[in-house]
Amino acid sequence: MNRDPLTRGLAWGLTATLLIPVVLAVTLGTAALLAAVGDTAAAAVCRWVAVPVGGAWVVAVVATTVLSAASQLAAQAEPRTGAGSPASTLRGPETDETGRGSDPA
Repeated sequence: MNRDPLTRGLAWGLTATLLIPVVLAVTLGTAALLAAVGDTAAAAVCRWVAVPVGGAWVVAVVATTVLSAASQLAAQAEPRTGAGSPASTLRGPETDETGRGSDPA
């Protein structure tokens, strides 16, 4: 398991962002069903329960966005392995051991 707190937080945030709307839909659907059969008190309770669930969903979306941005910034700040210096990647004119160019022109 990865011990990086940003990666773990991002995984939990994505999980919450995807699962909380399902819980919210079930809660509101149950409230509608209870209201349809005439149990208005239980329907009101379900609607009151849905309010903090919706708030938790908003918090999860914001937290996931912030953690995703922090993870990208942390990945850019780390040096890349095996990349070498930028000067070593530039290709100049090729020369042989005598210093002459290898172009036939």
